[in-house]
Amino acid sequence: MERTELEKVGVYGPVILTTQPAPRGFIYKYLLGLTPIVLVALSLIALALLHELVNGFSPTLVNSLKTVAPELPQYIEIGVLLIAPVAIFLFFIWLGDVIRRPEIWIGAGLTLLLSLITALVKVQGTDFPVLSTGYLLTLFQWVAYYVQLSSFVAAGIVIVGNEAFRRTLHYTLTRDVVIITGGIWNQVENVIPLHQIDRIGLVQSRLGHFFHFGTIVTAGKVFGLSEIDMTGQHEMGDMLHPDTYQESTVHWQQEAHDPLMCLYGIVNPEEVKTRIEKAMQNTSEKDE
Repeated sequence: MERTELEKVGVYGPVILTTQPAPRGFIYKYLLGLTPIVLVALSLIALALLHELVNGFSPTLVNSLKTVAPELPQYIEIGVLLIAPVAIFLFFIWLGDVIRRPEIWIGAGLTLLLSLITALVKVQGTDFPVLSTGYLLTLFQWVAYYVQLSSFVAAGIVIVGNEAFRRTLHYTLTRDVVIITGGIWNQVENVIPLHQIDRIGLVQSRLGHFFHFGTIVTAGKVFGLSEIDMTGQHEMGDMLHPDTYQESTVHWQQEAHDPLMCLYGIVNPEEVKTRIEKAMQNTSEKDE
């Protein structure tokens, strides 16, 4: 549960500023929520190209292979359907997780899950033995069919979920710390002490510059459920530079997309950045 302002004053000093992400600040997340629909279009294109490739096989070669494997056409069709849409959606589930974009992997995963469940229900009404060639072919044909409808459902769920998440987010600047709270199922509170912030970065695209929104990343130590170091302190070199010290900014770059680790998508970010820098200066002068 989010702390009251009175609690914040008692623990962290007077509240200087409160803000939260603007709807226009979440525009990129809303657009990423449309990923399933884009993947369906990509799958349809890939499916058409694969069928064209398969149809280009020599009939003589196909007929000769059918004498060895009578179900060869079904195997080929199963392989095609495994590539588009199944493999395409699985790839973007992996990609979304690697680049830390939950809107991508949740949308793709939800689409594939919904279509697979519906396909399993539909295939139960057939007389094919389980896991037979006919069963698998029918299953993947239904998956390819229902993935189109499921993509719109999944996209809607992701976009609505993003908006619900945005409304839970609150950013508070006090005399001593920056407080980030938010979360749909579990309320998270992350605290960044001002005296442990090394630098402040402003991430703002051209669209953000035009509509006056952006993201402020405070490169400091974040205290929440666990401590995360985003200061980018010098660490031992990597495999390419084992004897040197390289500045590690991995956390700083990655967390720029996490609304629970930075001040994401806020309006007038330049003004907020100035307020934080002034509070940091006052804290430094007080310590001296």
